[in-house]
Amino acid sequence: MKYLLIFLSVIAVNQCNEKNKETHFIEGNAKGVANGMRVYLNDLDRNGRTVAVDTSIVMEEKFYFDKKEQLNSEEIRFLTLDGSAGNFIVLIQNEPLKVNLKKDSLFNSDVVGSTSNEELKIFKKRQTTFAANSRTYSGERTAALKAGNNAAAVAVTAKWSTAEDGFKAYATEMITNNNSSVVAPMILGELLNSKLLDATASRTIFNQFDPQVQQSVMAVRIDAFLKKAEAVTIGAKAPNFEGTNPEGKVIKLDEVLGKITLIDFWASWCGPCRRENPNVVNAYNKYHDKGFNIISVSLDKKGGESAWKNAILKDKMDWNHVSRLMYFGPLAKLYNVNSIPATFLLDENGVIIATNLRGKQLHSKLEELLGPS
Repeated sequence: MKYLLIFLSVIAVNQCNEKNKETHFIEGNAKGVANGMRVYLNDLDRNGRTVAVDTSIVMEEKFYFDKKEQLNSEEIRFLTLDGSAGNFIVLIQNEPLKVNLKKDSLFNSDVVGSTSNEELKIFKKRQTTFAANSRTYSGERTAALKAGNNAAAVAVTAKWSTAEDGFKAYATEMITNNNSSVVAPMILGELLNSKLLDATASRTIFNQFDPQVQQSVMAVRIDAFLKKAEAVTIGAKAPNFEGTNPEGKVIKLDEVLGKITLIDFWASWCGPCRRENPNVVNAYNKYHDKGFNIISVSLDKKGGESAWKNAILKDKMDWNHVSRLMYFGPLAKLYNVNSIPATFLLDENGVIIATNLRGKQLHSKLEELLGPS
């Protein structure tokens, strides 16, 4: 028995040695990273949170992850490193990958070993350039407006719009060319986050993904987001809601509908909202007698009741108001509102007929619907 155990031990050692000669699933370089630091391979759960699925320890600026299962489709993973901020996206399937991890900028790390990772790298580079140019245009436009040079501001806006259209066309083409890869929903998600595509256009693109890609975690989250957006898009019946007004009375949307009704999401702390308020007040004063009603939904935070009430009085917003003082809470989520001001214009049946009309656009639409003031 003793010799049998020794024999089995020798076999086990030899097998381990043979395994070590195999190609690692992810072979990583981590220049400048101290021995003992950990690299984590993370997955996304269904709520979009990162969950560590494997850990590797850096030794002599190297780290490795070995494959533990066969993947039926391409999946997204995130590499994180002790002591470094952010993460690095890696698209994996069954082919080995090589990663050069940059500890001071994980986002700018590099991966070699698959077409999808190459495509994603190209997109990220183009996206970074577009973002930098957008910041430049924004600064130039702000400077022109402060200097009172409206012509220069208009010219910069035109250049910015052209650059935006170019990037959107490029990104959309990238999605089309990668419909069978998780690269597609990743890029679509970026376009949605930056508001370069609306829900209608995004749904058309989403429906062209391969069925397997539509089942990926990223695509499932986009689908859920789009369903929420579609529930409050033009032509949809506005979801009913209720809230407490400044006097403590419960107000329901379906009880305050006029011929035309504006749902106005705002907050006392929101600068753009407060700057738009005089325009909305003007529209209300001009068209209320013709059947134009407003219900404003404040996204003020807990403890902001006084600021909310004072803003209503100061801005002379003489119409229905509700708030739950829950910031971007249930009411904002119900209408898929992620930034304010956000508005929804309803007909007498509560059907959404326009969104986010501001300035002269609001007045023009009201004149079209209710006649001259």
